[in-house]
This record gives sequence, structure tokens and C-alpha cells, in this order.
Amino acid sequence: MFLSVVYFMTALLGFLTLMVLITQYKSNRKVNFYLLILIFFASFRFFFIGIYSLVFFTVSDDVTVIFRSFGSGIFACIYLYFKCLVANRKNPVAVDLYYFSIPVLFGIYNLWMRHYAVSWYLLSYFLFALIPLFYLGLSFVELKNKLWFLKSKTWHVQKQNMLVRNWSIFFFVFCFLIVLRLLVSLVLDIFVAGYSDGTSYFWLAALLCFVLFFRLLFTPMMLYSNVLLDYEVKSEEYFELVFEDFWLDESDVLITNSQDLKLSERVESNLESYIYEIERMALEHFCFRNPKVSMRDFAIRLEIPKSHLLYFFKYHSKVSFIEFKRTVRIYDAISLIEEGFLEKSSVEKLSKKTGFCSCDLFLSSFKEIVGVEPREYNQKRKELC
Repeated sequence: MFLSVVYFMTALLGFLTLMVLITQYKSNRKVNFYLLILIFFASFRFFFIGIYSLVFFTVSDDVTVIFRSFGSGIFACIYLYFKCLVANRKNPVAVDLYYFSIPVLFGIYNLWMRHYAVSWYLLSYFLFALIPLFYLGLSFVELKNKLWFLKSKTWHVQKQNMLVRNWSIFFFVFCFLIVLRLLVSLVLDIFVAGYSDGTSYFWLAALLCFVLFFRLLFTPMMLYSNVLLDYEVKSEEYFELVFEDFWLDESDVLITNSQDLKLSERVESNLESYIYEIERMALEHFCFRNPKVSMRDFAIRLEIPKSHLLYFFKYHSKVSFIEFKRTVRIYDAISLIEEGFLEKSSVEKLSKKTGFCSCDLFLSSFKEIVGVEPREYNQKRKELC
């Protein structure tokens, strides 16, 4: 009875997490199609096991074999989740189907073995253990080579990627523990407890998933891409600003202008919100890709008076608005390069894409901020991959 409650609570928390993540699908880099599949599968299975432990009913062997084969396909989803996370890709593509060929072949083998070679059941257990290890190994190689130890040449890109890196480490450890429980269960099935298809100590998987769902729901940095979208929260631990070194909490300049003194109270009381919104609008909405965007245009997008923005850059910024705009455009260019923009397009198109009127200005700005030219940066990035 107690275990049934654990399974049902985990399932309900999982379904709640799934619904919340669906709303974050477009804006959160850490969420893609395969993560939703993983959470749905885990939640459904805990719900089913909860019902089964309360009301015992007979399930045919063929259904069990099919379910086990489909369950092995979930390990392919783990690898594809990490692969999409590294590539910053949301939706599945046709080539992803190849990674499900091993679970499909495993299912065909299980059905054949059950009808024609029952004595080969130990091989089935061996393959069932080998499949998650194979996909977990692929995941480790993908993450190690393309995310965990990949260093960006610019500090702000490195900081932006830190959240994704930390999340991938946490989720990989979670997957490793899930696979470890399965392997221990399979060994016990063979040598100690009889054949349960890896469901021994299933309550451990439930506890692990409960921790995962709880963290996804109640840790803001997991749910949102960069920062909390709640301006009421004042704790700085929730703010992961890309250009944090640009901003000043307190101005070193003595305010003597009467107009600025009037603006001071309004701007200072909303300073954290202004900093966050300025970065969010610049980075997520690509306002500076328009080469003609002015401070007035940017203030309109922020839905604040231009005078507030003038005050902010005068007293709470180490750089001018023009310099900030130029740096954001270079940051945008770096992001596009790391997504493979230069594999299909020219540097000139990249400069226009990011809002520079002149390719020469773009090249000089890029080299000044990054230290190398775009083509060289792209080449070094590929060498690290």
C-alpha cells in the first residue's frame, strides 16, 4: 500500500512537471521533444505500476515483451535528448529514427525467442542490460566532447552555457543511477529473486524521479532559460546576467542635474528589473539585429520612457548604449557561429544578420572583443569539437 502511494505521487508530480515544461517548450533551451517523451513515459509507468500493485491483473507475455522492447527505446530517447540539447535543437528529425533500430531489433528477437527458443532467455537479459549502457556511453561521449569541456573564447558565452552544462551533468547522473538500478535488478533477477524484467527495487527509480520532477518544478534556474521571470523576487542568486560586469548597482557619479534627480527615485526602485529586461530584450528578442535601431526604439520595446534608459546608461552602466549595442551584436554573431551559421553562409551575411551596416566594422569589432576573426573562431570551435 505504501509503495502504491509513492508510485502515484511520483506519477502525479511527473504529469504536473510535463504540463509545466510544455508551456516552457519554446523559451527554455533545456526542454526539447525527447525530454517531454522521457517524462511522459516515466510518469505513465509509475501510474501503471501503482494501479498494478493495488489491483493485481494478468498481463499476457506478448504484451510484456512489447512493453519491454518499447521501454528499451526510452534509452535511445535519453541519448537523443542530450544530442538535441548540445545542438540546441527542439524537434526530432528523420535521422533520429536510426537510433531506435536497436530497440526494434531487440523486440523482434524477444518475440522470436519466446515462441521458438525459450532457452535463450539469458541472452535476452544480457541484451536488455547492454542497450542502456550503449546509449549512456554515446551520451557521455556527446556531452564530454561538445558541452562539458568545450570552452568558449568569450566569458559571456561561457557564462550563458554554464546553466545548460550544470543541468546536463545533473541529468546524466540521474540517468546513470536509473540504469545502475536496472542493472542491479537484472542481476538479482537471474541469480537471486527470479525473473521480474528488471522491476526489482523499482521504488528506488520512483524516488529518483520524484527528486528530478521536484527539482524541475521548484528550482527556478531549471525551469527558465536564464533568470526568474518574476520581478518580485529580489535574491540575486536567481539572476544569471550575461553582461553582469557592465552594470553598476550604485552610481559613482554625483547627481546634480534636476531632471536626473527626479528620475532617480523611479529608476533606482526598479533597477534590477531594468537590468534583467534590458538583457532579455537584447538577447532573446534580437532587437539589435535591426541596423537602424536607436535608443528611442529600444526604449519603446522595453515599454519605458527614453529618459529612463538615458539615466540608466548614464549612471548604472560602465559602457555607453552604442558600445552595449555593439557588444550584443558580437555576442549574437558568436551564438550564430556556434550554431553553424558560417558553414552555409558568408561572414558578410553574418555581419548583416547581426545588424552591422559595414562588414569591416563587424570584423574589427569581432576581433577587438573576441580576439580572433570570425572564420578563425569557427575553425577553433570545430577543432575543439
